[in-house]
Amino acid sequence: HPTVPAARPEGLGALVAGTVGWGALALGAVAVALAAVPAVPDRPWQGPLAVLGALAVAAGLLRHLVRRFGGITGDVLGALVEIVTTLSYLGLVLTG
Repeated sequence: HPTVPAARPEGLGALVAGTVGWGALALGAVAVALAAVPAVPDRPWQGPLAVLGALAVAAGLLRHLVRRFGGITGDVLGALVEIVTTLSYLGLVLTG
């Protein structure tokens, strides 16, 4: 079970910290990556690669923020959502 603590006991992070298990996390990541296969018709690998790359960046950033703040906050969660979305979109539109 991922153990991501809350930075503040009264914040939004406290409501969601530690509520998602490894299985659900992996299943969700795979499901979104598979859903991204048709996003770039001529390159079926590009969508999943963009999604998984964005999630890898988010995991690294989350690790850093947890060390820096001592846990997660609602702002951290919101920022991670926006970063993953932006990086996924960029990965989908960059066709080289």
